Amino acid sequence: MLKLMKYEFRKTRTTLLVMMAALVALEAGFLIGDKMDNYKVAGVCLGLLTTLVFAVYVYILIAGIVSYSRELNDKTGYLTFMVPVGPMGIVASKILYTVLSALVVTALFGGAVYYDYSKLFSRLDLDKETLQQLQFAFTMMSGTMGGNVSLTKVILTLAFETGTVLIQIILTMCTAYLAITLSATLLQNKKGFLRLLVSFLLFAVLNYATTKVGDMVSHDVVPNTTEELLRMLGAQAAVDLAFAVVFAGATAWLLDRKVSL
Repeated sequence: MLKLMKYEFRKTRTTLLVMMAALVALEAGFLIGDKMDNYKVAGVCLGLLTTLVFAVYVYILIAGIVSYSRELNDKTGYLTFMVPVGPMGIVASKILYTVLSALVVTALFGGAVYYDYSKLFSRLDLDKETLQQLQFAFTMMSGTMGGNVSLTKVILTLAFETGTVLIQIILTMCTAYLAITLSATLLQNKKGFLRLLVSFLLFAVLNYATTKVGDMVSHDVVPNTTEELLRMLGAQAAVDLAFAVVFAGATAWLLDRKVSL
């Protein structure tokens, strides 16, 4: 499985290197502009970095889905599927590599943006009144979650939310892979727009179904306390993880039994 992830890296390393070069160039531009008090250059670089935090994340996920679709539609991935690894291992390696690379690259861009904004805000001289307003805003936010929110609860909530988002990303990838594989199964001798349309429709249906089940679990209730929020996030994560496992297993089974590679 690690060898397959290494193969996926080799396929995408040029794109990743371009992203890293863009990150270094923009960060250097911000630092130079900030050092020379050229805030126009620094602002442009920081604005581009901020935009790219979301853009690179979306691009890597979409590229991972498109790559898998091409491997099935154009028969370019037959060597991958012939390696002595089970279909589930192949599917898992592709999904994990795409998700992990998206998170790592996004974290690097996000870290640069956080550092740059911190550098800018460190120059601001916040007076006592402003600090009191910020403290009041945090108190009001805490009150919406039960009125007595400790640092431990805040950290725990952030951890749960981060884990839930990660599982949702994996579920989205698994849903897309299953939709593409189902399309390849139903339209073995078809290519082009028809396969793409069927894949999109299947993805929409599967995504709608998982969303409806998730809504049934949460009962569309707005949590009033931290404990209620954690229970809701935990239930949602469990449902999403179950769907992700089922969809990945179904994709592997179709690759093994139904799809002609």
